[in-house]
Amino acid sequence: MANTQLKVSTLKSFNVAIRDTRTQEYLMQVLGTKKSEFVANLISVVSGNEALQKCEPMSLVFTAMKATALNLPIEPSLGKAAIIPFNDTKAGVVKAQFQVMRDGWVELLQRSGQVQFIANEPVHEGELVKKNKFTGEYVFDESQRKSDKIIGYMAYIRLNNGFEKTVYWTVEEINAHATRYSQTFKKGYGLWVDNYDAMALKTVLKHLIKKYAPTSVAVINKAMELDYSTFDSENKDRAQYLDNPQDEFAEAEEVTTDEKKEKLRKQPKETPNLP
Repeated sequence: MANTQLKVSTLKSFNVAIRDTRTQEYLMQVLGTKKSEFVANLISVVSGNEALQKCEPMSLVFTAMKATALNLPIEPSLGKAAIIPFNDTKAGVVKAQFQVMRDGWVELLQRSGQVQFIANEPVHEGELVKKNKFTGEYVFDESQRKSDKIIGYMAYIRLNNGFEKTVYWTVEEINAHATRYSQTFKKGYGLWVDNYDAMALKTVLKHLIKKYAPTSVAVINKAMELDYSTFDSENKDRAQYLDNPQDEFAEAEEVTTDEKKEKLRKQPKETPNLP
């Protein structure tokens, strides 16, 4: 099969699109007084990123608006939210993808007013002192570190009502998860390559939030819906998930711990009913 030739945009085409009268009217209608700040921020981010300049212009606009809906800044240096270029070979264009970053998830949790404490750290060799598979409790001690080798990533929350939970994934579990759910990881480019630690920390924290954080917080539910989404002129209000077409946390129990691998291995395979 021949490779699809992508239609690549330029900074000039983006500037034309963002300043178009119809675009400006739409942004004013949706954003009101926030329009000018939104346009200035988006122009600044796109102007400083050659990869984003290749994205279909309106995809950048509609995707960036989702960050505004969550009140998360898209400036890369802040680490709250990001716009990532994604090659949509089926459509033949480069589209903008929205991602809530690790610090963005922390901010959303803090905003909820229901979280007392959050921890989200890499775990080095020797720091995992004890694990109780029956209670899900972990004991970490950084003074026991044996080397700088990272063996996994942890996330912990304690709510105001006293509930607390720790999630820990090994590097192998992180990689298995990324291989299953991220096209860019499998192809060896994107944030998983550029900033592996941040993506690994985000992944385990997002899993913890999805399964154990208060589900009554509307903004967190909205962030779950928008993470890894793309939008364009034909789908400005309907999210597409090009890099991650499946819900990576729809079934939280799919995380491949050694115990679960062994359990699955021992389960008998179903025999299909033959005609």
